[in-house]
Amino acid sequence: MRPLWTLLAGMAMMANAHTQPEFRGIWVDGFNEGIHTPEQIDLLLQRVRAAKLNAVIVQVRKRGDAHYNSKLEPIAPQQQPGFDALAYLIEKAHNGTPRIEVHVWLNCHPLWPGTSWPPDPKHILNRYPEIQTEDYDGKRITEVGYGGDWGHPLYHEWFTKVALDIVRRYDIDGLHFDYIRYTGERWGYNPVSVERFNRRYGRTGKPEPTDPLWQQWRRDQVSAVVRKIYAQATALKPHLKVSAALITWGDGPQNAADWVNRSAYRAVFQDWQSWLKEGILDIAIPMVYYNEADPRRAGFFRRWTDFLKDHQHGRMGVVGIGNYLNSIENTLRQIDYARQPSPAGNRVQGVNFFSYAATSGSGVEGGSNRYEEAFYTALGNYFGEWVPTPPLPWKVAPTTGHLMGTVLRANGLTPVDGATVEVYQAGTLVRTLTTDGNGFFAAVHLPAGTYSLLIRAEGLPAQAISTVYVAAGIGVNLPILLGESPAQIVRRLQSLANLPDGTPVTVLGKIVVQDWLSPEQPLLVRDTLSDAQVEVLVPSPALPLLADDRVAVQGILHTLPDGKRVLKEAQVRWLGVL
Repeated sequence: MRPLWTLLAGMAMMANAHTQPEFRGIWVDGFNEGIHTPEQIDLLLQRVRAAKLNAVIVQVRKRGDAHYNSKLEPIAPQQQPGFDALAYLIEKAHNGTPRIEVHVWLNCHPLWPGTSWPPDPKHILNRYPEIQTEDYDGKRITEVGYGGDWGHPLYHEWFTKVALDIVRRYDIDGLHFDYIRYTGERWGYNPVSVERFNRRYGRTGKPEPTDPLWQQWRRDQVSAVVRKIYAQATALKPHLKVSAALITWGDGPQNAADWVNRSAYRAVFQDWQSWLKEGILDIAIPMVYYNEADPRRAGFFRRWTDFLKDHQHGRMGVVGIGNYLNSIENTLRQIDYARQPSPAGNRVQGVNFFSYAATSGSGVEGGSNRYEEAFYTALGNYFGEWVPTPPLPWKVAPTTGHLMGTVLRANGLTPVDGATVEVYQAGTLVRTLTTDGNGFFAAVHLPAGTYSLLIRAEGLPAQAISTVYVAAGIGVNLPILLGESPAQIVRRLQSLANLPDGTPVTVLGKIVVQDWLSPEQPLLVRDTLSDAQVEVLVPSPALPLLADDRVAVQGILHTLPDGKRVLKEAQVRWLGVL
């Protein structure tokens, strides 16, 4: 047997020969030290650069809180008061040498530990407790505490707003989803989701956890939020990289057909293979956390890693390595295997480590060593030199764009859930889409060109849109009204001056002038191409709106005693950020 030092020397020589771009990242959680103060961030980046890494995936949302200056969610208690950790990190990571990419890590489903209740009235569980997921028996505390349900349109929209707020205000390189799933096949029974399911399929009662249609429904709810955020975020910032931490519980698939038997697809409804095929995920980072010292689990690591190499579907695969379970030497062995081609000759494009805080371990959960300088040094010695992350061809030289929109009832602006949207090019059907609970649909990565749409929904007249142009690297977002309406559609707000009081009015695609965080504040909207604006009086609570959001408004034109014209008794629908 070769001595360990000669084995490591040989691995280092092989690693140093690898000078092509590759993703070398590390997960930095928000529970432990890492981003809470300027000093922690300075030390983080010092270690990352010493390790010859090129990306950090930093947890800025843990349980409905924020490690940045959020306009929607309360600041995490670990943060230094008044300190915008994300802004500071971006400045230091981007302006230092070498440049380090910053990907923001969002815990998507978990909202609060099950042992207590959030004290801050700003927390989503205090604002909208009805969005919680439930299990088949009506329990609400999952294995990760209280969580949001993807089948409730309000939580779906709230989380989308949180994600897009970060994309819009911070110069991030990537958006990273964690817990973008349910916690098991008995979960997802929020009453609103069950009611939507029964309405869609003509059912009654509570579906069984193993009902195939109900299982697919829950997969669709998770996929819908990934699609919605991907389409808008990458249209807003075309170079943004969207990634996710993905489930690999148990042994890896034997082949592509075996995917449906794996836990990600079958038990937690995270169909990440479909996300890669559709192109709503740029980077797949399966959490291949297995102890190399255990031969059986080392086999799991290899089979999942090879499956990823052979099933990237034109996107980028990165192996998530659980260094917290492994000795430093065994972590290096897993990096070596990740970088080798599969038996079919395919490769992934990088590795990502869990975690920055828990640097090595003996294979036992919770028994990890903390912040070992030897770990960061070993990575630096292994890699030898810094390299940039790989360019993504569909980002660098795009040939496709995104076509998206929101389908609303013309009378009242309620979302049309489950509408069918057919996308045609030169008379040929190229996509068939279904609107989500907020009426949203998206066809991502359509080849640049001219398209037409046909929208159908039960009980409403069909509508055709003859010409929609999709440009490469750009997103098109259409508000679409179905049915008859007593309201007059007004294209330009200047036209309101010509209408009498009492006229029902609908305005589409207007821009929110300033943050509207509670109904007690005035809501001002303006035209996209002029400074004309109108105040909107909303009688019932609604989700907060942020400056530059796009909205649809339906209300009654009214003149106040001071002569100001407003839209009263209004309904407001969020259309996104484009």
